[in-house]
Amino acid sequence: MKRESRNLVGPGVWICIVALFIMSRANAQIWKNTGQKIEKKLEQKASNRLERKIDRTIDKGFDKVEQAPGQISKSEKAKKEAKQQQTQASGSPGPAVAETGHTEVAPIEPVAPMEQPAVPSKADSTRNLKRYQKFSFIQGEDIIAFDDFTQDAVGDLPASWISTGTSEIVKFDGESSHWVWFNKTKGNFVPEYLKDFPDNFTLEFDLMYDFAFGTYSFQRQLSLVFTDIANPEAKLDWDGNLGYFFLQKLSDNYLAISFDGNSSNGGPFISGWKAVSAKKELNFKTNFKATEIINPADAKKPVHISISRTGRRVQVFANETKVLDLTNAFEKDVKLTSARFFVHNHTEADNYYLSNIRYAVGKPDVRNKLLESGRYSTSAITFTSGSAVIRPESYAVLKEIADAVKAQTGKTVRIIGHTDSDGGEHSNQALSEKRAESVKKALESEFSVVNKLVTEGKGEDAPIADNMTSSGKAQNRRVEFVLE
Repeated sequence: MKRESRNLVGPGVWICIVALFIMSRANAQIWKNTGQKIEKKLEQKASNRLERKIDRTIDKGFDKVEQAPGQISKSEKAKKEAKQQQTQASGSPGPAVAETGHTEVAPIEPVAPMEQPAVPSKADSTRNLKRYQKFSFIQGEDIIAFDDFTQDAVGDLPASWISTGTSEIVKFDGESSHWVWFNKTKGNFVPEYLKDFPDNFTLEFDLMYDFAFGTYSFQRQLSLVFTDIANPEAKLDWDGNLGYFFLQKLSDNYLAISFDGNSSNGGPFISGWKAVSAKKELNFKTNFKATEIINPADAKKPVHISISRTGRRVQVFANETKVLDLTNAFEKDVKLTSARFFVHNHTEADNYYLSNIRYAVGKPDVRNKLLESGRYSTSAITFTSGSAVIRPESYAVLKEIADAVKAQTGKTVRIIGHTDSDGGEHSNQALSEKRAESVKKALESEFSVVNKLVTEGKGEDAPIADNMTSSGKAQNRRVEFVLE
């Protein structure tokens, strides 16, 4: 029996035991190696995550420098203070403030599906819109040029400008437009598309400033000068002085509109300049005291400048306020050939920003077009970018449309919204519908239109201009009215 027992544990069994022992040790080594690999992987993963976090922090810092040159910390402080004030006043968080320190224009229609800032209340909306009741400026109907600088890269010079000074394109959080930033510089800036002005035209742009108010600066001034220079690229060495002898070196016929941020001379001023003679008494300079527009509290808040020429008369509005009305701004039969900005900022703390330049001709003829064709289309009703928020400066054209519609007693009016091609097709369709609805509610609530109004949106599906250019996009962002 014992012998048979020994035979049960034969060579094959020992081989199996040895194999199991070897495998056990091998598995232990594998697990040891696997543990080491996992440990190394975790270390590598943690290191990569830390590096990415550091990179994001650095990128965020660089982005802020690019997005808000001038005084970033001041802008951040303004955001926090504005938010705190809104919270204290209403008991709930107020509108979000962009890097510019600018809250969005209060809407007429409190529906803004793509708008980043929170929408103000209807009471605020009505109050802000009412401010524009005396706003008589109506945009030209046919857009000749529109520039929001989105086709220029951040950090570059404006591609369509001829300049002798320094400037660059910047972008602010919450703003779709790019801005031309003028810091410490002195020079001429000539947009190539501002040329061949007819007797009747409109020119608009958004202006921001950021100064170290209360500190001395030899000059902080931005001027817009219309001239009859045959070659707009000529006289780029003009030094910007607005006195007679200096202006005559630029052109025989011109009009200068200046935005002066100094207070040491009694300003700040928005001024109109015309000088036709070496005799001072034959020239004029008209000053508008702009303290309520140019001040520390409103720094980095866009001011919408609206300029209209009708024959010899030029009117200038800053937001809803008429700041200049020059009935003899030009001599008779003057043909304006170009316009230029001249900027003179003396210190690093002096900053101007420009965007959304719109040059157009042709006064809207709403009543006749509705009567003759039963259809009227306009790009003069403008909205905050990417939203259904009607900009308050659209008040005057809305009033014209309301008066024309009310004259069509018993007629149903179809309001059709259109967008450009920026963004997705689905979101643009929804946006066009919201914009049409905003216009409908504005006509009913603000202008007492009792006609039956129905709305429709066509999104980006019916362009009338090239969506590859800023001017084409501006034409495609329109509202159409159809009598039924």
